[in-house]
Amino acid sequence: MCLVGEFVAANAPDDGMLHEQQLSSRWKAPSAGLYKLNSDAAFQGMRMGIGGILRDEEGVTVVVYCSTKNGKFDVAVGEPIAMRSSLKTIMEAGYRNFILETDNISLFHHLKKASTPPCYFGSLVKDILTLASRCKRCDFSFVKRSGNFVAHSLAKLSFSFSEYRVWLEEYPHYYI
Repeated sequence: MCLVGEFVAANAPDDGMLHEQQLSSRWKAPSAGLYKLNSDAAFQGMRMGIGGILRDEEGVTVVVYCSTKNGKFDVAVGEPIAMRSSLKTIMEAGYRNFILETDNISLFHHLKKASTPPCYFGSLVKDILTLASRCKRCDFSFVKRSGNFVAHSLAKLSFSFSEYRVWLEEYPHYYI
């Protein structure tokens, strides 16, 4: 059922516009007044690492986040779990004006089209859209894996911690 939903969403008419930012291979700062949240997941045995980083219009790091979840996770659900967790964290820190950027093209397309297929992936997309609706402004962006390096590094770094970590002022500079 989920595959049928993804097929229908992938073949739905698009607005015909693919912006350069959506196909970028390197990270770019958001426009004035916005923040950009990048998130990613990494996998190690029966654990999933989650990393998130929020940066401002000058590229200055504002919030850094690391966490792990125990269990066997598929990559398809790891990415939206990472985005949802990172989004919750920055919203708890008081941010409501941002761009959510991912290196997962399927997640990006589902968010852009507000498509929630009837499966676990779809329920995660729905959670993200619900959280995003509580924000003043929340846009979605795609960047190739090379442009999401910092978030991926943070996801891998999370395996060295036994608990949830959030940095608001000081953060592990060697990863950023």
